[in-house]
Amino acid sequence: MLNFNAHLGFQFTEKPFLKRFEAAASAGFSAVEFPIPYDHEPSVLFDLLQEHQLSMVQFAAPVGLTKGLAAATSRDAEFRGGLVKAVEYANRLQCCNVHLMSGMTIAGALCTDGQTYLDNLHYAVDYLADHGIKGLIEVISATEMPGYYLCNFDLAEPVLEAIPELGLIMDVYHAQLVSGDGLGLLKHWIDRIHHVQVADWPGRHEPGTGRLKFAQVFSFLQRVGYEGWIGCEYRPLIATNEGLSWLNQWGVIPKSSLRSPKENSF
Repeated sequence: MLNFNAHLGFQFTEKPFLKRFEAAASAGFSAVEFPIPYDHEPSVLFDLLQEHQLSMVQFAAPVGLTKGLAAATSRDAEFRGGLVKAVEYANRLQCCNVHLMSGMTIAGALCTDGQTYLDNLHYAVDYLADHGIKGLIEVISATEMPGYYLCNFDLAEPVLEAIPELGLIMDVYHAQLVSGDGLGLLKHWIDRIHHVQVADWPGRHEPGTGRLKFAQVFSFLQRVGYEGWIGCEYRPLIATNEGLSWLNQWGVIPKSSLRSPKENSF
């Protein structure tokens, strides 16, 4: 059975951010993700998660204006200091996954370097592991985020080989953009994938609105026994609730039955 979580940065944006937790729970989700929790006190977010019986799947370490700092030269101290804050939030939100974003160049404001990236990831993975947290990376297409350092799988491959403890977020939409074969990359990297995200291509809307073969994507994940979460990181074509019907064929069950991603499905 597959386990789908809401992405509060993309879904339910018709509502103020703090109201999206209730909206996600009312729609039947038992888990959420969003990249930046730091605009709110962790106690506020924790109370909302508890009130609506939601689990927190993953969020990013502090990213600044450059969408991350892991690959930023001469900013090691800032990146590593941000991990302290990430651990504080992860512990309070009972979240065991933190995305270590590489960073992007904005008008020359950030210089990136492969060795810096590798060194920082080694440090981060060890530091997070000491607190029971797994570090994750994600390939993000330059089409969606121009200047992002980790923009293809040729860059990701040596990093994943060098750091076996590092997990991979496989966003099928980004994978399609960078390779033209999102399903192929999903199959190739399945042993390293710790979290999946979905959106159709083109348009980045709900599965079923574009040309990606999601029946094959989800059937493959079922066949290999994938037990992690699948984040709905897409831009709803109309309103969020109106576009959730695509989930029905993948085993929607009452929210009261949803708990651990290893035991249930959305």
